[in-house]
Amino acid sequence: MKIKVLAIAPYVGLRDLLLEMVQEETMIRMDVEVADLEEALPLIQQAEEKGYDIIISRGGTANLIRKHSSLPVVDIPVSGYDILRVLTLIRRTNSKVAIIGFPNICKAVAEVSSLLDFEIPIIQISDQTEVRGALRQAFGDKVQIVLGDAVTVRAAQEMGYHGILITSGKESVGDMFREVRRVYDVYRQGREQTMFYRDILDQDTRAIIALDDRHRILFMNQTAGELLASSGSGDADALSGSSIQYSLPALYKLISGAEEADSTAKWTKQFLYLNEQQYKVSVSERRKEGSFRYLVSLDSIENWRNERRFAAYIPPRLTTFNQMVGSSVMLNKTIAKAQKYALSDRNLWISGERGTGKSLFAQAIHSASRRHAQGFYMIPCEGMTGQETDLLLKGTAEELGLPETGFGGTIYLNNVDRLDREAQDQWLQAIRRYPQIRFIASSSTSLTRLKGKADYNHELIAALGELQLAVPPLKERMEDIDEIIRVIIANYNFQSGKQIVGFREAALDELLQYDWPGNLRELERAIHEMLVLTQGNHVEKKDAVTVIEQYKESLIADADTVSTTIDLRGTLEEIERRIITYVLQEEGMNQSRTCKRLGMNRTTFWRKMNKTFNNET
Repeated sequence: MKIKVLAIAPYVGLRDLLLEMVQEETMIRMDVEVADLEEALPLIQQAEEKGYDIIISRGGTANLIRKHSSLPVVDIPVSGYDILRVLTLIRRTNSKVAIIGFPNICKAVAEVSSLLDFEIPIIQISDQTEVRGALRQAFGDKVQIVLGDAVTVRAAQEMGYHGILITSGKESVGDMFREVRRVYDVYRQGREQTMFYRDILDQDTRAIIALDDRHRILFMNQTAGELLASSGSGDADALSGSSIQYSLPALYKLISGAEEADSTAKWTKQFLYLNEQQYKVSVSERRKEGSFRYLVSLDSIENWRNERRFAAYIPPRLTTFNQMVGSSVMLNKTIAKAQKYALSDRNLWISGERGTGKSLFAQAIHSASRRHAQGFYMIPCEGMTGQETDLLLKGTAEELGLPETGFGGTIYLNNVDRLDREAQDQWLQAIRRYPQIRFIASSSTSLTRLKGKADYNHELIAALGELQLAVPPLKERMEDIDEIIRVIIANYNFQSGKQIVGFREAALDELLQYDWPGNLRELERAIHEMLVLTQGNHVEKKDAVTVIEQYKESLIADADTVSTTIDLRGTLEEIERRIITYVLQEEGMNQSRTCKRLGMNRTTFWRKMNKTFNNET
C-alpha cells in the first residue's frame, strides 16, 4: 500500500520538481498544491478527510501547518547545494545583499559563504511575524536584495524591494522522500475534522461573510478577515460569533434597513464606502433553515469595474523605484527626475521607445506619490474607441463612470498617441472636469513629432505634458544588463524549479554586442528563451547565439517591410531626403541617434536637412 502524501509547495517551481521526482518513488503517491502560509490552511483542513497519511512542505509554511494539523509534517530541507547555487548567482552583484531566515538557513549560509570567502549580512528570525521588522532593518541599512524563504521574498516584494528565494533542489527533495518513508514506518495519526463552510467557499478574491439571523459572523474568508483587520475591528478569529453591528456598522445598517423596508430588496444595487475604498455589496438571503441566514460578498469598485465593465487594467502589484534594476548614470538621472515628479500633482507625459519601461516609471511615480493608496488605473489607448472612452468616463444608467465614483488616484494613459480624435477630445474634457485625478500619459512618438500632426489635439498635449520625462533606451544603458538578467534568472528559478546561477562570460558578451531595439521587453523575452534552452546551471554562448540570431533575422525582415513604405520615386537626392526624415522620426527626432544610425556626421546631416527645409518652404 502506497503512502498517500499531500505536498504544499510555497512556490510553483517546487511543485514541478516534486511531481518530477515522485515518479521514481514506488512507495509514495503524492498530490501537490501551491500555497504559502495562511493560503495552505484551507488545503490542510481537508487533508485528513481525503485520507492523506503525511503532509510535506517547507520553511514557515511547514511550521504553520504543524500548528493546525494532527497529521505528521515532514520538512523539505534547504541543503548546502541550494545555498551554494543562490550565492553563486548573486556573488558578483553591485547591489547590497542580505539574508533573512530561520536559524537553520542562516547557519548554513554562514558556513557556505565563509567557504566562498564571501561576506553577506545575516538577520536571523525565529517566527514569521518577525519578517517585516527584519526587512525594515535590512532596507534601513541600504540593502537592495534579500535572500530568504517564500514568506521573506513575498514580504520584500510587497514592500517594494527585490527578494530572491533560496529554492530547494533535487538533493533536498531526495532527502525529504527518505524522511517520509522513515516517518511513515514509525508514525501515523488520524484526525477527524469537518468544515461547515465547504459548500460556501473554496477560495475567492472577494470579501465573503456568512451571518446568522441575528447578524452574527459565522464565517469569513481570508479577504474578509483582512478587510476587518484593516478597519480596526481586531483579529478575524476573535470576531467569529460577534455581530457585524460592531465590526462593520455600515454593512449592518444596510442589511437592517433592507429588512425593515422590503424583504425582497435588491441587494445588488448597494454600495458601501469602507477603509477609504468603495465596495459593491451583494447579499444572498436563505429563507429555509440552515447554517447561515445571509451570505454577503463585498467586491471593491476597482476589481469589479476592472473585471466586468471596461478594459482598464489594475496591476496586481505596483512597481516601485526600489525595483528598478541598474546602476548606470543614465538610469539614475532618469529615476532622480521621476522621484521629484512623484512629489508633484501636475500631469506628466512620459516618452520613450517601445519596451523601455515607461509603464514601470508611471507605476513607480504613483507608488511614491501622496496618491499611492488611492488607486492606479492603466488605460490601454491603442485601439480604444470614443464609445469605449465614453463608457469608462460617463458610465451607464445603472453604473457610474470611473471619475464619478470619487476616484482620486492616478489614471495612466498608455500609448496616448494612439487615441483617435474623438477619444482625444473626451479625455481633454475629463482632465479639465476632474482636477482631483492625476493623469500620466506615455507615448513612443516624440512630443515634437506629435505636435506636428494636424489630427492630434494640441490642447490635450498641453494638458498632459505639464511635466515631461524621457525614458532612455536600453542601448544607452548597456552596463545595466548584467543586473537585469540576474533578477530575471531569480524569477525564472522561482517559477520553473531550475537552479540556474548565471551566464557564461561569452554568453554575456553576446548580449552586450546586440543593440536590443525592442529594449527591456525584448531583453526579458530573449533571456527567458535562453533560460528555457539551457541544460545546466549556466547559460552557455550557444544558447545566447541561437536566440539573438533569431531576433536579428526578425529585425531584418521588419526592416524590409518598412523599406516598402518609403516612396522610392524621384531623384536619388529626393529619396535620400525621405530616408533621412523617416529615420529622424523613428529616432524620436533625436539627431545624435539619427546620425549614428545613418553613419553620417552632424555637418553633413545639417547640410542635407537645411536643404530639405528650404525645398519644402
